[in-house]
Amino acid sequence: MSVSPSARESSSRRRGLRRCLAVLLILGGLLAVLYAARAPLLCAFGEWWVVDEPLAKSQAIVVLGGDSRSGDRVRHAVELYRQGWAPLIVLSGPLLRNDFSEGELMNSEARGMGVPQNAIQVVRSEADSTLEEALVLRRFLAGHKLNRLIVVTSNFHARRSRNIYRAVLGKSGFEVRVSASPDMRFDPRRWWQQREGQKEMVLELLKSFAAWWELRRVPSSEVSGGKTSS
Repeated sequence: MSVSPSARESSSRRRGLRRCLAVLLILGGLLAVLYAARAPLLCAFGEWWVVDEPLAKSQAIVVLGGDSRSGDRVRHAVELYRQGWAPLIVLSGPLLRNDFSEGELMNSEARGMGVPQNAIQVVRSEADSTLEEALVLRRFLAGHKLNRLIVVTSNFHARRSRNIYRAVLGKSGFEVRVSASPDMRFDPRRWWQQREGQKEMVLELLKSFAAWWELRRVPSSEVSGGKTSS
């Protein structure tokens, strides 16, 4: 007994609908599982994102500009200095006023924590990015023959900083280790629950891609200038 074309078309349509429904049910189930497991997954990602390398005795602890309002980076650097990881702290940062930089603000904070002035160097720059800051610091560090370094920055910023500083300084024979400072703006175990944490993570992902793109075009000999004060 022959089946009419309309009946075959109707049967084919029903099979197609069943397949679509099955696919939607599978996708819905996967999304439900991911949603239920979002906390451990996002926590694992946050902890993986933070880079904190094993330390070795170095010549200088370099603190990058962009510290939190509570001075998390400079406090972390002072603690490393007290533990004897390096005899010198190099403080970097852009100008906050015409003749006053973030590095000089951190200098005042480090002095207040007991670090003597002769163990601190301040590097001023007009850098607008982590890459530009690395280029400024390369000139200063090379001029002072400081090539074994601990770079201190915020936990959320450490992965991008490691990539940039190894690319910029590693080519010039520097040994760089990155030490992640705890930061009030980013808790890797619950960053997705906090507005600041969400913002920092999204910005870091975007800036990491931009840095990767920019580093492809930076020649190893390119160095920007910077002023120093002790």
